[in-house]
Amino acid sequence: MNRILIICLCVWAFTGCKKEVDSVKQAKAQAKIDDAFIQNYINTNNLDAVKVQVGRADTTGIWYIITRPGNTATYFTNSSLLTVGYTGRLLATGTVFTQTGDFHPGFHLGNMIKGWQLGIPASKIKKGGAIRLLVASRYAYGPYDQQDIPANSVLDFDIELYDVTN
Repeated sequence: MNRILIICLCVWAFTGCKKEVDSVKQAKAQAKIDDAFIQNYINTNNLDAVKVQVGRADTTGIWYIITRPGNTATYFTNSSLLTVGYTGRLLATGTVFTQTGDFHPGFHLGNMIKGWQLGIPASKIKKGGAIRLLVASRYAYGPYDQQDIPANSVLDFDIELYDVTN
């Protein structure tokens, strides 16, 4: 009886490992697709975009373009409350999936998608400034469908930073 239990546990463990290896391979493959797509979009549209660097590595799939630098020095932490106006589009089609219009919501930086958490501070945008963020799917919603966002979508945001409260 113990041998059967041990064999079943081993089979179960190896099956779980294989699924994990497959999902890592899929994530790496999607990262290459996203990065190539963003780079092609930037080149085709002659955008003066800057790649976000995290630490010494510059392997992120987040690019920004400062459209208005702002005028008040700003310090960001994960608990910073950002008051913003923004438009979110699918980069592949230009389809708008969200737009704040005259409503300017506040979000804590640590509660935003990873693309915003890394891209906003890296851009050194100041209060009153505006940026455009191009975000690979792994820094947005990854392989998960959202209401109006298909899985593995590269996102394009125009963001205006109205206020930052620390």
